Amino acid sequence: METTWSPDEGIIVTSNSTEDNIENEHTSRTLFILVAVLAVLAIFLCVLLNPLMLVTLRRVTSIQPTTKIFMASLTLSDLCNNLYWILALTELFAGSWLLGDFLCVVNGVTSYLFVSLSIFSLFILTVDRYIAISQPLRYPSIMTVFRSKIIVLSTWAAVSIFCILIFGIDGSRVVSLDTRYYLCIGNYDWRNYLALTIAVVIILSIFILYARIALIARNQARRIAAENQAGNGQGGQRINTRSTTTIIIITGTLIITWIPTVVRLLIVIASPQHTWTRYLAGTFTNVLLLCNSWLNVIIYYLRNRDLRQAVRALLSDWHQSLQQRFLH
Repeated sequence: METTWSPDEGIIVTSNSTEDNIENEHTSRTLFILVAVLAVLAIFLCVLLNPLMLVTLRRVTSIQPTTKIFMASLTLSDLCNNLYWILALTELFAGSWLLGDFLCVVNGVTSYLFVSLSIFSLFILTVDRYIAISQPLRYPSIMTVFRSKIIVLSTWAAVSIFCILIFGIDGSRVVSLDTRYYLCIGNYDWRNYLALTIAVVIILSIFILYARIALIARNQARRIAAENQAGNGQGGQRINTRSTTTIIIITGTLIITWIPTVVRLLIVIASPQHTWTRYLAGTFTNVLLLCNSWLNVIIYYLRNRDLRQAVRALLSDWHQSLQQRFLH
């Protein structure tokens, strides 16, 4: 406890720094538990769902091959994002970075790489859906299997080279916090502004494309309903709102998982301070990004009837195979 004289008021002012430290420690402990539980849960769901969806995608024949390539790219990038979290969880639970300077740089590069691959894969999947909706007759000639493979490979190569060159050279480093521990922290400089700008542009582009998709789908539904009404003389059919529901879900998911990271980057770039609480807050926003990996499965896989049926058939086959193996 510290006691100081206040000349303005002529009284003794007492500040209890011990109580503040206890309160800060309690807040950090609560935040740590929250982050750790959410991280483990998100990793479990990602490791469980994404490989299952990759296997299921091969069994479905109703989805166009080009779209399956883009969906596989998104799912694989989400699955690779868990590789980064192997290093991140080690640091989180140990409370300190134990893997040396080189792996610290690798950790910094992979953290940007796999998140970037995920958002770019989502973007090219969105472009594919936009072309399929806006140009349904020309889509087979515009988006061939060969072109879709080239697009995916080029995207992965370009993003990988970009992240290695930008974030690998003079990248993350091991620094000391306000405690006795050391953590792997990235540099907050122009590279963060660049990453932030690219992320915002991609997310806004996805919003715009899905808004266009929803508008086109709604106009097509109205035209079909009007033609049916004119043909049979019956009342107009109910317009399918599935496309609107989809855009609401996608928009909400991106806002929940990405906006906290955008806000955090704006804060840390303006005021870079290395504290344990700020590290936990940053890890929490990264966990939200990781949650996007298993939420993509729900949005793009489990909301599709054919994929749901394929998942049930696959799980049924595995169950019967296990029963036969243990019974015989």
